[in-house]
Amino acid sequence: ITATGDGKSALFAVPILVHTEISRNPDLYPTFSVNIRKKPVGIVITPTKGLANNIVHELQEQFGISAFAYTHENISQMIRQKRNIVTEISECKFQIVCVDPEHLRQREWITITDSQTYRSNVIFGCTGEAHVIEEWGLDFRPLFRLIGSFFRGRLPSSISRFAITATMLPGAPFDSLLPYLNQQRKTIIHVRTIKLGYRVFIYLFKHAPNTYN
Repeated sequence: ITATGDGKSALFAVPILVHTEISRNPDLYPTFSVNIRKKPVGIVITPTKGLANNIVHELQEQFGISAFAYTHENISQMIRQKRNIVTEISECKFQIVCVDPEHLRQREWITITDSQTYRSNVIFGCTGEAHVIEEWGLDFRPLFRLIGSFFRGRLPSSISRFAITATMLPGAPFDSLLPYLNQQRKTIIHVRTIKLGYRVFIYLFKHAPNTYN
């Protein structure tokens, strides 16, 4: 939970960068015993295509991360270029994919999440702008209620699942959010700075179990 413009996207860029660095230089990090993915990927659920495109631009420009906004316009462009977006995502050609809840229901995402290559490299599922789950999930866009079911049912159980927002007050009750995310283990960590968030991630990363499924 942190303000707009504070760089929340860094919180899902850092895990990708850490896995990439360690996989490329394992001899420099002998103390890491967790399973390091050679092609680390993550999925970010976004409510609007504008936000998805902004996140992709920021990841590419600021972090050098390959990312794709899974929108109708971008998918159509891939088709015109005679590229198979499902195959490219399944083969981890994009390190982060931003997608809306409506697209998650499509057969293409069953194919993607059934891919062993994708499943063995995905490291997190993130819900962006988490406050809209409560605001939109009841009537306006009910598929927001299925985000947690997708994370739990279609992705490996060991991955990190978290949500980010700029408008939820720390410590305030948020009754509708947790049922929609459908988590069995619910933990919210509030950090005041991106630097502290990075330190928390490294600590949890070092103490993660030596398994990924």
